[in-house]
Amino acid sequence: MAESLGGTSLNTSVEKLEPSRVRLTVTVTAAEVDEAIDAAYKQIAGKVRVPGFRAGKAPKPMIDTHVGREAVLAEAQDELLNSTYTKAISDENLRPIDQPEIGELDVIEAGTDFEYVAEIEVRPELTLSSVEGLKIEVAPAEATDAEIDAQIDHTRERFATLEPVEDRGVEKDDFVLLSFTGLVEGEAYEGNVVDQYLYELGRGLMPEEFDAAMIGAKPGDRVVAEFVIPDTTSNPDFAGKNAQFTIDIHEIKAKTLPALDDEFASNAGGFDTLEEMRTSVRDQLNHAKNVGRARQLEQAARVAIAERLVGDVPETLVINTQSDMTREFIGGLESRNINIMDYLQATGVDMETFEASMKEQAEDVARQELALEALFRKQGWEVTDADIDAEIAALSGSSEADPAELRRKWEVSGVLALLRAQVMHRRALEWLVDPENVTIDEVDPSAHEPESAENDTEE
Repeated sequence: MAESLGGTSLNTSVEKLEPSRVRLTVTVTAAEVDEAIDAAYKQIAGKVRVPGFRAGKAPKPMIDTHVGREAVLAEAQDELLNSTYTKAISDENLRPIDQPEIGELDVIEAGTDFEYVAEIEVRPELTLSSVEGLKIEVAPAEATDAEIDAQIDHTRERFATLEPVEDRGVEKDDFVLLSFTGLVEGEAYEGNVVDQYLYELGRGLMPEEFDAAMIGAKPGDRVVAEFVIPDTTSNPDFAGKNAQFTIDIHEIKAKTLPALDDEFASNAGGFDTLEEMRTSVRDQLNHAKNVGRARQLEQAARVAIAERLVGDVPETLVINTQSDMTREFIGGLESRNINIMDYLQATGVDMETFEASMKEQAEDVARQELALEALFRKQGWEVTDADIDAEIAALSGSSEADPAELRRKWEVSGVLALLRAQVMHRRALEWLVDPENVTIDEVDPSAHEPESAENDTEE
């Protein structure tokens, strides 16, 4: 039995039908039914014009005559369903993931209890196979020599110079001063003539065939590149069409990196020695690693515990999670004035691929959260009123809103259920990242990645 919104008693019971489906029975007392009917009369009286009576002052018999008692009872019943259902799922700590299926209803009557049954798809309370022997792998907290070298090489790229080349033809990664005329399906297009443009090979600015046509060519040469324009082009009207570019080679320039010495360290960052520069880079990388380490550790913990989850994730939960993640992602783009379609075109991804990727991520997130909740229950923990009060206080911050009023309001809207979940997830994660409970190994991520080709550079 729980206190209802109206202050009278509300009886509820829950029967588990399946791991993610329950039957909720709610009984509203006669006193609350009477209260709801009275409220319905007052609400309708305020809307209906009854001759001879001021607005809101018409007696019940006159309301019955003008709108019908059935309409009043239907209004009261709808209000009871809305208010008591929300209260019931909160009191029973149910987390619906879909709209309830309400069974056949009897019309409410004054002085009589009102009972209804709802079948609800809820977040399942799954279990873990075990929590023993959990191992989490994270990147080392200290920067490696290879990472320091890579950062310094990146700085060298910024200080590189371009030197004219006269004794050889064009090679990969060269800069070429060129002019070209482009045709699409044999026809000129707006901007198809470019003169005296410094082009860097190997950056992917044009299709591979464009770069390949210039390899070996020398200043004064004219070459022709032909290719099918890829679907990722910035102009979708050109996608899949045949292109021909006539390219004139004017000059070849090779990128020369500065020597790794004290002079470079001074020019690049005002350091007295190269070793001093390396120390500074190491400190910066270590700081960046420590800033991101907590998030990386938590993500690795989520993945590890999800592998121990026993049971299936309901498709409805995956769809809901995907919807939330997609809405958040698109909102992030829009906050930067980027349209989702423009983003997909720029990244060369179609909507179908994007949605499939979001669904895959949603499946992972949903499974991880169910696993965290399973760990919370396995440890015998509970979300207390003090926990919820702390969450409300943290969210309200410097707001002048009354915490008690916020609690009542959020209980009706379902926010309290989300706060309970946040407490469960956070406490489970705190346990998972504690070296007393799991084994945390530092693993160099580069050891699992294929080596990149030598001389590959990125500006």
